[in-house]
Amino acid sequence: MSRNTLVPALRPAQVGSLPAEAQAFHRRARIVDAAVREIAARGHRGVTLDVIAERAGVSREEVETTFADTEDVLIWAYDAAAAYAVPRILRAFHAEPDRIRGAVAALGTYLAILDCDHDWALACLRDVPAAGDRARAAQDIVRAPVIRALEASLPADALVIGLDAALAAIDAVSVDVLRHDPRAALSERAEELARFVLGEFDAEPLGAPGLEPVAPDGEQLADLIEAGDAPDAELELLVRAAAERRDGPALWSVVVALHEREGAGFAAPEKVKRIALEGLADAWFFGVLDDGSVVE
Repeated sequence: MSRNTLVPALRPAQVGSLPAEAQAFHRRARIVDAAVREIAARGHRGVTLDVIAERAGVSREEVETTFADTEDVLIWAYDAAAAYAVPRILRAFHAEPDRIRGAVAALGTYLAILDCDHDWALACLRDVPAAGDRARAAQDIVRAPVIRALEASLPADALVIGLDAALAAIDAVSVDVLRHDPRAALSERAEELARFVLGEFDAEPLGAPGLEPVAPDGEQLADLIEAGDAPDAELELLVRAAAERRDGPALWSVVVALHEREGAGFAAPEKVKRIALEGLADAWFFGVLDDGSVVE
């Protein structure tokens, strides 16, 4: 199983010398990741802001200026994880012309994403529903696009059980595996779970799904900036697209590349920089690569 890592590991930089927006992104990433690790180990009600601050290596005051309480941190974590996961799940579903096969592909992608980091998976699946009304409402909002896509496309008789029950069952099985056999790969249960909720179907089981980022990724953007030969208008379009995807790794790489370019005495396009910095305000921050590994 791969574990997510904080975005700053993607490209070297002295965080303290970066713009305030980038420093805030870095601090929030540390706080959220620390909170998720502690919540996975102790349960949501066993974690305090002091515990999160100690693990993140920041003061309690820094946590309090970023999040109101532990439920607020958990909601942000779930939203960030969903911003990464939901587009990939939907892309897997719509890539298949046969909707049953698409549902199998979507499920395989979902389980593969959960396998990327079992701490994050456990906190999102087990603790978000138990955290409170705000967290459950956030969960409903996040799941809505996937539910709408499935309801609109799957044949009425495709599911053995109702859609809500099917999703709840998949999550319940996942939580049970994460708690009692944390080294097991959830993706190995894809065919079993697919047949549980879909019954027998004609589509051949799919292979392990890829989790490739939407191109161009941060490294490609950074290379364009470092080369200095990409028109500002082209960079602006690419960076704006990354901001719309809430693609924190790509935006972080852009900010660091621009910072390094300025440090070397070259001009940096201010509009591109501003788009990247503003996009970091609510971007997700973990760095799963296209082969399922994690940049260390």
